[in-house]
Amino acid sequence: MPAGLYLAAILVSLAGMVVIDRTQRLGILGRRLLVAIVVVEVAFLLVFDVLGAGRGWFASNPEYVVAILPPGIPPEEPLLLAFLAYFTLVVQGLARRLPGGSDDG
Repeated sequence: MPAGLYLAAILVSLAGMVVIDRTQRLGILGRRLLVAIVVVEVAFLLVFDVLGAGRGWFASNPEYVVAILPPGIPPEEPLLLAFLAYFTLVVQGLARRLPGGSDDG
């Protein structure tokens, strides 16, 4: 796998979520997403990644990522975590539109 392919896959996936968000008029892209990313990604997941990489619990293959930054986290990791937060909110927004879906925040 070329080094930039993983990064490209994450970026294409993020773009797909933006398209779904916009076409379905979910209104997620903005402050709501930023809060989710800061609270979930920075406060918990990225700290866990730094701890895990620093302790050797997991590692990234340098052939698949564009770089590995100390303590062993590729720059793709925060983007992947942001994608996962966005994906979760998009799925939640779509699920609310299903019959029986909750309109509660």
